[in-house]
Amino acid sequence: MKIIDISTILNRKPSKQSKMEAKSVDSKTFQLAENGQPLGELIYESLLSLSAKIILSNSEFYEIEHIGIFDTSINVTKNGAVIATLKMNWRGQIVFNFHDGQEFILKAKGLLGNKFTFENHSDEQLFQLDSQLNWKKLNYNYNIIFTDKPQNILLILLGVYAANYYMASMSGAMA
Repeated sequence: MKIIDISTILNRKPSKQSKMEAKSVDSKTFQLAENGQPLGELIYESLLSLSAKIILSNSEFYEIEHIGIFDTSINVTKNGAVIATLKMNWRGQIVFNFHDGQEFILKAKGLLGNKFTFENHSDEQLFQLDSQLNWKKLNYNYNIIFTDKPQNILLILLGVYAANYYMASMSGAMA
């Protein structure tokens, strides 16, 4: 198994405005943009699939695949090499373990679980995802709000993926 140093992929500072949007453009695709400029896409294989791909604006390509008999773990790969594993813990939090030792957690907040915080291993919030349901299309858009920490596009799109995974798991849609 080939290991990739994730730190070279993940470093990107946000512009002065600390807000991005991830919009659902159809039933399978989310586009991430900052000030109207596209930064990347999250594209699912099909409507009820856990498998997806992430394409960044610099043409970097990542695949997201479920593993295990009950889809209990999710691998993120680049060029066939696993760079991270996602797993939901018993508290309903999604834990991201990168193979370079970095660990992050997505936590649902709010009464309806429609807000999510993305935190590092020191419980520092890196960004927040606020979901907004579009009733006409029955899909979600996300406003992504940053702290002053450096951010990266891959983590943000993985956060959108994890928020979708959480909502689908809690609603029973993946059953």
